[in-house]
Amino acid sequence: MKKKVAILILLMIFGTYTEIFSQNFLLTPGELSCKKIYADLDDALANPDDVYVLCLSYCELTEVPREILNFKNLQRLSLDGNSIVSLPEGFEKLKMLQHIDLSDNPGLYARQVIKKLAMLPNLTSLSLSGCRITKLPEEINLLRKLQILNLQSNYIPEIPYAVQSLRQLRVLNLSLNRIMIVPPEIGNLRSLKVLDLAENRIQRLPKEIGNLWYLEELILADNRIEILPFYLIKLKRLKKLDLQRNKIPKSELDHIQVIFSRTKILF
Repeated sequence: MKKKVAILILLMIFGTYTEIFSQNFLLTPGELSCKKIYADLDDALANPDDVYVLCLSYCELTEVPREILNFKNLQRLSLDGNSIVSLPEGFEKLKMLQHIDLSDNPGLYARQVIKKLAMLPNLTSLSLSGCRITKLPEEINLLRKLQILNLQSNYIPEIPYAVQSLRQLRVLNLSLNRIMIVPPEIGNLRSLKVLDLAENRIQRLPKEIGNLWYLEELILADNRIEILPFYLIKLKRLKKLDLQRNKIPKSELDHIQVIFSRTKILF
């Protein structure tokens, strides 16, 4: 009995150290930029352990090749510009994946894709730009480690309540959509540094936007905004404020310029 307990403890310790050891192989953006970019699947399959970056952009793919599941070290994957609808069974085997670009796959089934991506423990960057998404699924709240989320150029009419769960998000791009209302829950994204809401149909911002204390860029160009909330004054780290082509009176623009004297303001 004692031997069985000892073996069980050793297995638990070994499992813990194995997990820690594998996490040490996650590369920084700088390190990934130095890795070879594999753009040919056959070439990649000849060197599976060396594949950290795989680019299969604009390859006329209708589905994700199952062969990529062999790349256990894969950390950046580009599948943009194809006709992919869903992710294959077993996609969760890509445990090391940090960045995935699925932009410009116009028939993409967003809900299925996001549920699959939620199984990846190290995913921090996701691009679904130009996928003709008409509604952002509530399952987006499962991607809790996301730091960068690009949803540009879709047909999204509203920001779902579930977005507030993405507390590690630093960059959120929702430009070129059909958003009319920014919900107060946006103020819960306390780690945000860049918020791009350009080219939507927004008329006003909630006061809770003042809770984004670390915000450095707020892009609101090409909306229907007439007045800005006083609470913007709380954004002490703001470096860029883009208000071009809105309906804000000149008197208020002058006032904004005085308040944000150290901020680059585009009128």
